[in-house]
Amino acid sequence: MPLGGVGALAAQEEPPRISGRVVDRDTGAGVEGAEIVLAPLREVAADSARVERVTDGVGLFQFERAGPGAYALTVTHIAYGTFEERLTLAPGERLALRVTLSPTAIALDPVVVEVVSRDQRSARALGTARRRVTSEQLAPIARTGNHLANALAQLMPGVRVRSGRSQPGQLVCLEFRGVVSFAQPGCLTPIVIVDNVRQSNGLVTLNTLPIDEIQSVEAVPPGEAGVRYGADSNAGVILIETRSGGAPAGGTRDATAGLYNWALESRPYPWAKALAAASAANAVGLLAGYALSSRCLNFESLADHFYEAECASLVNAGSRLALYGAPQVGVGFVVARIGGTDLSHGSMWRNAVANAIVSAPGVVLALTTEEDGFSGSRGLGIVMATVGAPAAAVLADRLFRRVRSK
Repeated sequence: MPLGGVGALAAQEEPPRISGRVVDRDTGAGVEGAEIVLAPLREVAADSARVERVTDGVGLFQFERAGPGAYALTVTHIAYGTFEERLTLAPGERLALRVTLSPTAIALDPVVVEVVSRDQRSARALGTARRRVTSEQLAPIARTGNHLANALAQLMPGVRVRSGRSQPGQLVCLEFRGVVSFAQPGCLTPIVIVDNVRQSNGLVTLNTLPIDEIQSVEAVPPGEAGVRYGADSNAGVILIETRSGGAPAGGTRDATAGLYNWALESRPYPWAKALAAASAANAVGLLAGYALSSRCLNFESLADHFYEAECASLVNAGSRLALYGAPQVGVGFVVARIGGTDLSHGSMWRNAVANAIVSAPGVVLALTTEEDGFSGSRGLGIVMATVGAPAAAVLADRLFRRVRSK
C-alpha cells in the first residue's frame, strides 16, 4: 500500500468513528501539521461531505462521524509529500488508524510565499467575516472557572454578553452585536451546534459546557448564518467542536469497555522493562516493610502475626501500614513512570491497587503454617507477593491509561 501502516483495528464503543495518528517511520514520533482529508468516493449518506483535519502536536487526528461506505483518506505534509489510501466503513463500524510515513523532502526554489489559511479562503469565498477561537486561546480563561459565554465575549469582537452580571452558575445572555428583533424580545441567543448536533437550549449550553472540553468554537454572523442554516438562524450560529467529538468529559479516549487502545502508539508497551522495574521496587518495598515492622509484628505464624503484636496499638498500626503499603506505593509509582509514553500515561494509584489485590493475600498466605493454612499455602503466598503482585501492577498500567492533555 502507498500509505504504509494504515489498518482497521478493533471496533471502539466511543466516538469518534474514525481516529488515527500519523507517525514518522524511522523515529516513531507523531507528525504535527499533516493535513488529513476524508472524502467519500460516492454518496454514502445524505449529509456526507469532504472533511479536513490537521494533526496535532503528537500526530493525532479524528473524524467524529462518517456514514458507511467507501472513502479516500489523503495525508499531505510538506516534508512527506502526499499519500492516499481507500477505506471502507461498514454500518456501525468504528476505526482506529495508524499512518506511518517516510520523510521525502520536497525541494523548492527560493520564493516569497504569502500563505492564506483555509479559514481565510473560505471567508473570502463567502464574502463575510468568520470568527474562530481554539482550545489554546480558551485555556487561560478555562483556568479562571468562567463561562464559555464570557470567554467568547472576550475573544470574539462580534459577540457580547448583554447582562450586567456574569458569575459562574448564572445564565448570561450571549448575542451577536447589532442583532435587533421586535418579534422576539429578550435574549437573542444564537443557535448552538455542538459536534454537528443542534442544542435544544443554546443559552444553557453556552453557560454550562466546560471550556476545557472544547477543541474550537466558530461564530457564524447572522448574515452568513441565514444562508448556511436557514431563516431561523437570524440571531447567528455558534459552532462548537469538543475534544472528544461527543464523548464524556476527560479527553479523547481510544478505548473499548474502558481499556486503553494501543493502536495509536508508536511503540509497544515495554513489558520486560516494566516487569523488571516493578519486581525490583516490590522486593525493596517488602524488605523495607519487614524491616520497619519486624520489631512489633510476629512473622512465625498467621495467628501470632495478627494477635501477638508487641508494640502499642498506634505503633502496631503503623507497622502494618509499612508492611502492606510500602510495596504498593513504590511499585505503583515506578511502573507508571516506566510505562509512560508521549501519548499516554498510567495511573500510579490504579497500579498500586492492582499490586495490593495480589500482594496482601500473598503476604497473609506466606505467614500460614500447615495448622492454619493448607499444603503449599506458604509457597503460593510467596509467589503471589513477589511475582504476581508486580505483574498485576504492570498489567493494570498497560490496560488502564489516560491520554495526555494536548
